[in-house]
Amino acid sequence: MFLNRIILISFFINFISILNLYAFDIRNINKSNIVSQASYNVNDTNLVDSENAENILENVKDLNEALSEKEKEIQNNNKNRSQPKFKGAEDIYTDFSSSVVFIGNRKNNKLEGMGSGVVVKHQGKLKIITNWHVIDGSDSLSVWTKPKEMVDENFLITEIESYSAKLIHQDKTKDLALLEVERLPINVKALSYGKFSKIRPGQTSFAIGHPEGLLWTFTSGMISQVRPNYVWRYKGSRHKANVIQTQAAINPGNSGGPLFNKDKELIGINTFTSEGENLNFAIAVDDVVNFLNEKPKLIKKKKSKYIQKKDKGNTWIKKKKKKTSEKGSIDLSNAKEIDHNKNGVIDAWLIDENNNGIYEIGYVDMNEDGTIEAVAIDKNENNNFEIILIDTNNNGNPDEADIDEDDDGDTDVIAYDYNEDGEWDKYENV
Repeated sequence: MFLNRIILISFFINFISILNLYAFDIRNINKSNIVSQASYNVNDTNLVDSENAENILENVKDLNEALSEKEKEIQNNNKNRSQPKFKGAEDIYTDFSSSVVFIGNRKNNKLEGMGSGVVVKHQGKLKIITNWHVIDGSDSLSVWTKPKEMVDENFLITEIESYSAKLIHQDKTKDLALLEVERLPINVKALSYGKFSKIRPGQTSFAIGHPEGLLWTFTSGMISQVRPNYVWRYKGSRHKANVIQTQAAINPGNSGGPLFNKDKELIGINTFTSEGENLNFAIAVDDVVNFLNEKPKLIKKKKSKYIQKKDKGNTWIKKKKKKTSEKGSIDLSNAKEIDHNKNGVIDAWLIDENNNGIYEIGYVDMNEDGTIEAVAIDKNENNNFEIILIDTNNNGNPDEADIDEDDDGDTDVIAYDYNEDGEWDKYENV
């Protein structure tokens, strides 16, 4: 009966123009715990080192102590383990470590996160491949190259010159970004690209990056599996690409760094981890090469046209109380308005249809473009949204539903409507 109700709800909501999942976390549109979290817990650990970023320049002593403790912890964990030796591993690090850069994501002149990137020669210029989530939300991007002598993260950021990078191409779905730095003072060794079709479980892989602020770390591990068309999520975005599952250790700070095979070929870009031991994932090389060969789209950074100057007030919100789409309109004149991103734009609306003080429907404008893009439903009015309807391919028809069947605040079932005919084709337990 419950799933039949879900089907009816999907017909009701078909008029909504939905979805850009990259900018808005729907779970936070109400102060209470209104949306389940379980479906976001799997694979939500991206590898941009954001936790360490905010305080890095504020307390040098604490940072250096923390890095020393981390090194001791790694040494203690590994001292009793027999480490396999891989022929040619040292050559990989010698040849390509200088091609790996340290990327700082700056917002309001503060480092919001750090990640890795790999320099390639493409169309006669040096360019940097990294992950989209490493550069997402930045006002500016700083790049550091490998110094002649190893230093700690704080010294690199505060004492060594950085270079400004420009975002020239991005693919949010595949979580890839391409940067360009003028006059980058390094000589990179030309990369050879492997083939996704030739990657097999049991082969050896090697990663270079900056996990937990430990600069230019080199790790190795067996490839566990290859996973075509794999879908993963972070807290505010969903992605799909061919990926390589590897036991090569990667952690926050490794995002955007290279993954090599024993033949010194680039086979992937290290991207995310999942809960559990040695569950590490890299975007496969074929997707990377296709991304490089795409014609970049013009990227313009500008404020939303709906953001008004403070002295004029948010005039657009005051005048426009109905959100429209090709299939209808929603009356939001009595809705509770929320500025989730705190940037002057109303981006969520909560509806109390029976005026009992409980909001049973939530509408969200995730990318602040003037259209409703997602809907959440609290059918029994207990301040917990049991149903979230989304449209993963952005065509106006919901094709996925997150369902909290026992109403405990956690998603129990994800339903998929592959052909978008209003009937759910697959139910996946979480």
